[in-house]
Amino acid sequence: MTVYADTPLWGRHGTVWGHLISDSSLEELHERAALAGLPPRAFDLDHYDWPTAQRPALERAGVVFVDGRELTRILIASGLRVPLVDRPAARARRTARDAALLGLERVPRDLIVGLLGHVDPLPDEPGAYRLTRDDASQPARIEARDQAGRKAADDFLALADAAARARGEAGFVGQVMDVALRPDQGSWAG
Repeated sequence: MTVYADTPLWGRHGTVWGHLISDSSLEELHERAALAGLPPRAFDLDHYDWPTAQRPALERAGVVFVDGRELTRILIASGLRVPLVDRPAARARRTARDAALLGLERVPRDLIVGLLGHVDPLPDEPGAYRLTRDDASQPARIEARDQAGRKAADDFLALADAAARARGEAGFVGQVMDVALRPDQGSWAG
């Protein structure tokens, strides 16, 4: 079992990013990513995104570096790859599962309960929001396109906190991306 990384080529958030994959096991991938200091939020269905500054830590963790084509070949051969065409459905399944954990009647566009993975970026739409909370004792980080998005994020957090507390947790830990409900769309709670 080996973990591989390609050369960072994708610019975002003021740096350049690469991909980290396993040739056989997501568990191995998560362990090696943690050993290299990558946050669980960097996981994206079948790989981790890693910034160029993390290369020395990845080298110390025993990651093997290959070019992007070889990385893709290895990921496909592993059976772990989630093809681009299947990624929306994989996200939708994850979101539906996690919405059920919270007892939501309406499923948001993208939701993760817990620390592992990240939701899609904030869309450029009225009422859009993206909320992240990695520690229930800390305030959530909210990105919102407008006041309607901010209010929708606050409403979602109140509901998610109540659901988490009902399960014996301190509060919601996770990430959600959605757009504010219109009055004709009902409510979050079931």
